[in-house]
Amino acid sequence: MDALSSLAREHRLIIRTLEAFEAYVGYVEAQLDVERSDLQRFVAFFQDFADHHHHHKEEALLFPALLETGLDWSGPPLAQIRSEHDQEHYLIHSLEHAALQGEPWSEEDRRHFLSVAKAFIAFQRGHVRFENTAVYPRAELLSELTRARLSHDMERFDDAVKPKNAQLTDLAELLIRRYVLNERTPCEGPNRPDRNSPAPR
Repeated sequence: MDALSSLAREHRLIIRTLEAFEAYVGYVEAQLDVERSDLQRFVAFFQDFADHHHHHKEEALLFPALLETGLDWSGPPLAQIRSEHDQEHYLIHSLEHAALQGEPWSEEDRRHFLSVAKAFIAFQRGHVRFENTAVYPRAELLSELTRARLSHDMERFDDAVKPKNAQLTDLAELLIRRYVLNERTPCEGPNRPDRNSPAPR
């Protein structure tokens, strides 16, 4: 598979899962009951797939190849992207803290979660958009040999973690079905919304 096709496919899965997370956040903001375990699932996906797998593939394979096109490792846009990866890591860590709290959230906990979650959603959308417009098109300038080698290296990279990524993809698809396609309501308890009602925005 071509290197850019691989990365673009991952971006699409990340954005679709982000849409599901946005719906989850809508339930929390509307003060409807949600399962904390689903927040843990969202964090697991963003942490293991987006932060670890996808970012590592970009920084270890794509970015070094793009130096051939005249980009500077310490200059824009590569330095900005790496800085954004650090920021994304921080936001995911904050979400993880909220997900792992053992006690029910206080009102202050809920407000803090909503603040971090909304910041993460806005940040992630902007980050993916920036990569799609300012970084990925540079791969079109790679020599045919470099692009073929990059595609081969990414395929080997993916093969090494295929079982783990298959589990993460299944997890993402479960969350997408639950919160975007609304195949079954994710909420329990007396405030459970009708399964055909859209998640609050």
